[in-house]
Amino acid sequence: MKKWILTAALFGIIGALSAQHSVVLKTGDKVKGVVMALNDDILTIYVNREPKEIRLRDVSSIFFDEYVPYDGSLKEDTPTKKIKSLDGGYIVEYQIKDREMTLAPRLSNATQKRGTVVVEVVVNRAGTVMKVKSGVTGSTTSDEYLLTKAEFACKGAQFSEHPTGPLETTGLITIHY
Repeated sequence: MKKWILTAALFGIIGALSAQHSVVLKTGDKVKGVVMALNDDILTIYVNREPKEIRLRDVSSIFFDEYVPYDGSLKEDTPTKKIKSLDGGYIVEYQIKDREMTLAPRLSNATQKRGTVVVEVVVNRAGTVMKVKSGVTGSTTSDEYLLTKAEFACKGAQFSEHPTGPLETTGLITIHY
């Protein structure tokens, strides 16, 4: 009965909230992360974005530490900010909620090609760019050279840390070549 109540409460709260969790083991150890699943009496919790499986019989309790009301997606009302590229030759525009760009991308263009490249970036809590995808809506070029250069440059950008934010935040970086 206890297991059923724990399972129902776990899924009910996980479905309603996107939360940080603390799992207290019967040994007294505490595991902090995001509980993602409970299947066949195995609790799956992601710690530093890596899954860890814990047998339910080893769990003493689960705490829901914080509620993160923002899911990390780019909102339409997110203001556009500007910063000079690391080499100083370009103005870089970016949109990402609750973050400031602390290290601008280093840009170069060894050709005469021109155009605007919009790059979608996924940033982790530490401010590191984890994923990039160039040529998204707003780009005015489909030139492979410029798209590749923009992706490579954006991977080197750094944003401010947001320890209580969502695990991943999506934003845009716009480069005008």
